[in-house]
Amino acid sequence: MPTTSREHLSGRWTVLLLVAVYAVGLGSVVLRPADNPVAVWWPAAGLSVALVALTRPGRRELALVAAALVVVTGLSNLTGGRPWEVAVFFGFANTAEALVAGLVLRAGPTPGVPRLADLRDLLRLVVGTVLGAGTIALLLLAAAGPLGLGVPTAVSRTVFTSHAAAVLLIVPAVLLPGRGLRAQASPRGLSTVGVELMVQVVVTGLATAAVFASDDVLSLTFVPLVPLVWAALRLGPRVTAVELVVFATTVTVLTQQGTGPFARDALGQVAAAGIAQAYLACTVLLTLPLAVLLHERNRLFDSVQSERQLFRASFTDSLVGQLLLRQGRDGLRVAEANQTASALLDRSADDLTGLEFSEVVDVDGAGGLAARLAASGSGWRGQGGVVGRPDARVTIAVSPISAGEDEPVWSVQLLDVTAEQRAHRRLEEAEKLTSATLDTTACIILVTDLDARIVRINAATTQMTGYTESDLVGRRLWETTLAPDSGQDLESLFLWPNRSGSPVVREHDAVTLDGERRRILWSNNMVRDPEGMPAYAVLTGVDVTTERASAGLVTHLMQASVSTAIVGLDARGRISVVNSGAEHLLRRESVDLVGLPFAMLLDAEQTRTRLGSTDHDTVFAALSASLGQEEQPSRDWWWVDGEGERRVVSMTLSATGSEVSPQIGFLCVGRDVTDQRRAQDLVVAALEKERTAVERLQAIDEAKNEFVSTVSHELRTPVTSIVGYTELLQDGTLVAPDTAQVPLLDSIARNGQRLIVLCNDLLLLSGLDSGDISWQAEDVDLDAMLAEVQRATDALLVGRELDVSWERPSRPVVAVGDGSQLERVLLNLVGNAVKFTEDGGVVRVRLETTPAEALLVVSDTGIGIPVEEQDGLFERFFRSSTAQEKAIQGTGLGLSIVSSVVQAHGGSIAVRSAHLEGSTFTVRLPLKA
Repeated sequence: MPTTSREHLSGRWTVLLLVAVYAVGLGSVVLRPADNPVAVWWPAAGLSVALVALTRPGRRELALVAAALVVVTGLSNLTGGRPWEVAVFFGFANTAEALVAGLVLRAGPTPGVPRLADLRDLLRLVVGTVLGAGTIALLLLAAAGPLGLGVPTAVSRTVFTSHAAAVLLIVPAVLLPGRGLRAQASPRGLSTVGVELMVQVVVTGLATAAVFASDDVLSLTFVPLVPLVWAALRLGPRVTAVELVVFATTVTVLTQQGTGPFARDALGQVAAAGIAQAYLACTVLLTLPLAVLLHERNRLFDSVQSERQLFRASFTDSLVGQLLLRQGRDGLRVAEANQTASALLDRSADDLTGLEFSEVVDVDGAGGLAARLAASGSGWRGQGGVVGRPDARVTIAVSPISAGEDEPVWSVQLLDVTAEQRAHRRLEEAEKLTSATLDTTACIILVTDLDARIVRINAATTQMTGYTESDLVGRRLWETTLAPDSGQDLESLFLWPNRSGSPVVREHDAVTLDGERRRILWSNNMVRDPEGMPAYAVLTGVDVTTERASAGLVTHLMQASVSTAIVGLDARGRISVVNSGAEHLLRRESVDLVGLPFAMLLDAEQTRTRLGSTDHDTVFAALSASLGQEEQPSRDWWWVDGEGERRVVSMTLSATGSEVSPQIGFLCVGRDVTDQRRAQDLVVAALEKERTAVERLQAIDEAKNEFVSTVSHELRTPVTSIVGYTELLQDGTLVAPDTAQVPLLDSIARNGQRLIVLCNDLLLLSGLDSGDISWQAEDVDLDAMLAEVQRATDALLVGRELDVSWERPSRPVVAVGDGSQLERVLLNLVGNAVKFTEDGGVVRVRLETTPAEALLVVSDTGIGIPVEEQDGLFERFFRSSTAQEKAIQGTGLGLSIVSSVVQAHGGSIAVRSAHLEGSTFTVRLPLKA
């Protein structure tokens, strides 16, 4: 049966037990005494209880077994010759007994199959037996009369005794764990146990035969108990249970046959059978508990022995150093040491025995081990050193083994952590080195766990992004502005870690704390533990914003539609890159140019003439011979395009290098100057003609100036005479003029004055052109000069209706210059304002100062100057179209003279005017320092 492996009954075993219940039930009914309506022994009760106890858990399974028991028990009674109503009653009654006793057995504290492993389980069996036998006894007490089974009390007593004995005998044989003789008698060997078993069986059989095969030996009924107790003491509970079943069967059969101490005529067959069943129940209660108790004691003893052997083996063979200390009046002394402790402490076990613990191990901290144990009372953990080995370090764990009052025993475990301490120091040094490396690396470094939470950053991260360690540590990568816009790349790094060992390179935008967007080149990789499993992720970011911008600019420049040809060359003079300008100039695609020797672009005839060779390497060596020593000027070369046409290219060749390598290539910049050179030739010829024309014009201009100067001098003398004589005629010095002559004389005098002014202006301009004028450098009070101009202007206002106002400062305004020339400037500007302002207009003259300059502002509401004509305002002979339309007299030389005089004095003149909206002239002159 499966009880040996403590399993519930399978379907096959359940059927076999039901068949057995039917068979023994039928036999008990058939073999019952003739004068007794009930069987005096009912082994089917024990089998039924065992069946219920071993049925699989579940109400459905239990209900099916109960129904099967009702049917099987009823059939055994019915086929045994009992009436059907009696058979049905016993079917239900026997099933009720089995359910009550079986459920008591199933209610044990240990889940699983019920078992009889100790006295508590045996006590549960006795209780279940009493309750089950009592159940069927009570049912018979109520139903014996109606069913005609005899006296209810006698029937109930007989059934209680027989059923109780059957359960106590059969159930232990089924539920007791199946332990073989080898397990119980292994120290003496299987053959010795087998001999003892055979002897015990023989003795039991002889004792049983001696007592129950003869009559009138009631006083010897205890004899069979002796070999049965022998079995309980020596052979175990399972053998005892089996022998009890055999013994009970023998006693029951012999008693029913009328032999044995209980088969007396005075008692009757039914009473004798009842006494025999009670005897068997007592036998079970005397022997089986003893067998179970001794078995439990032996098991505990074996466990203690096993644990002792295990402790001794673990102490002796332990890889951890162990000491046993005995605490006496003279301190803690070593009682025993294992081999590992001897090797750790560098002493033999014999040398260690008897030494005080402080002579072997130096405990860290103040106070010895004894004081620490006295303070804790239970144990202590700490670290210390080994006496005689300064470099050794051990971890100490002390725990009590026995707490006797005389000499307590302590177990000390010594773990050599010397290598660990050294590794820890190396780890700290490596950590410091790592921290220094991280903090001195000029790139962003983020360390995360497998949940993508940042656990560490370096100093450069804060410097480059503005985020401090407290801002980032503990946050997921995709929760920061440093991660890519999408967390897909980051999640893939953790879900599918790169096992190739090479970093995963990505390029994304990152936003700093200030909101600045930077381009970061990320290099991501996993840090793995010794088993190769991912432990941390390290993300290294390099700021390539400037590089990408430069690269983009270079790409744009190379692809831009420009006329300049840019050709990149490698160290051997092979073309490595060209821009669109080179493609356009050479009329060839870049794919056709890359890889060609640069010398192939040059005209072979020209290279032979200039360099003496057409070999590509020789030509390029000659071209690059002096590069890097001094800057090379541009030089014209003939380039041959894809169609064979020669182009004149102004070319410069320079070496490109870096701090790492002084020369990594060459750069050629060329400009197509074919048309330009042709145009230059034409320009040279034109310039030669122009030079000749300029020389002739200069000669003509000089002749003109000489003519103007001569004419002005020659005209000035007679005009002066005319004006003088006219004045004599006007004032009557020679003769009083007639009334009709006065206007004529006034006209002659006025026109003569105009001619004198014109001559003076021409002479002044001629002097300015030739540089013959000598300027006077004297202090000039502009305020006083403006007062003189105001008096001189009064004559111009005779007969005019103008509103003229003068604004002057209340202090001298001193400048350094030629007073006569500066007075001419003032007179000219004020005279023009009066002349070009119609009657009813306004003229304003204002003199003011700044810290460094004097400002003379003359404004009027006259005819003004058209804006489109103001560019030539200060040129000679300029007259506005408005003045010409209104026929206002003037030579057009005044403003040119004003501008020349003001500039000669380091000043400036500005005008603001428009057609018919008046004019405002502003003169700025530097004040005397």
